[in-house]
Amino acid sequence: MKSYNVYEIHKEHDGQKLGVYLREHLMMSRNGLIKVKKSGSLKVNGLEVHTNWILKAGDKVEFELLDRNSENILPEYMELDIIYEDEYMIVINKEAGIPTHPSKNYYMGTLANGLMYHLMEEGRDITIRPVNRLDRNTSGLVLFAKSSHLQHLMALENYKHNITKEYLAIAQGSVIADSGTVDAPIVQEKTQSIKRVVREDGQKAVTHYKVLERYEGYTLLSIILETGRTHQIRVHMAHIGHPLLGDDLYGKKKKKMPCMPIISKCFIRFYIASSTLQLSFQKTCFY
Repeated sequence: MKSYNVYEIHKEHDGQKLGVYLREHLMMSRNGLIKVKKSGSLKVNGLEVHTNWILKAGDKVEFELLDRNSENILPEYMELDIIYEDEYMIVINKEAGIPTHPSKNYYMGTLANGLMYHLMEEGRDITIRPVNRLDRNTSGLVLFAKSSHLQHLMALENYKHNITKEYLAIAQGSVIADSGTVDAPIVQEKTQSIKRVVREDGQKAVTHYKVLERYEGYTLLSIILETGRTHQIRVHMAHIGHPLLGDDLYGKKKKKMPCMPIISKCFIRFYIASSTLQLSFQKTCFY
């Protein structure tokens, strides 16, 4: 797939080198810049130029970004709950029980397989790039970028604070504090284990929680992640003595599940260039 891009140079970039403009203003990655240079599509006012070209106000910079499909992800028909889609991204509501991306345990039946089928049906040949991932048993919004450049932008530190991930979960027991923060590093328990543990040699992980409702033996929480480690919410809630309801890996298996609504919600807000997109989705289901 080819992504064609055109930008008009404003006064503040007058006299700037083209390469500097691409790296600092468009925040193009090193690999992205190499691809553009090799493609021969980098032009200013219709003329093919090098990255040392000096820009002037009013110039029009244009280039193509080439992308390949995800050859290791096979297309598979799947009913997708598409919340939002444009030429740059797609947001899908993932049901619980479906992995986000193929792994050694789940090669088919993942959200990425279904998305690949959706894109191929529409004649688009692009790489599957999840910006955020959800655990298999977690429902909510998953954002996929349709280009390597957009994925690169969303991974930058100055863009991360514009993405808010909020989850609603039910924890076992009565959480006493109305709100709190768990700041505890997380690491894989063993080399071949899927389980994570809190340990000093782990990666930094920060989880903020707020009590929304207390039931008899259970607490409904709003949880916002500052980092995105594997199983972070599950590990942190178990760490403070309140594993999530139904989590057999980090908590005790309950013989009887309570009859109450489980709300799954994810909120994503981000800014790309001067555009703003706010998406909010909420779904209620019952045990």
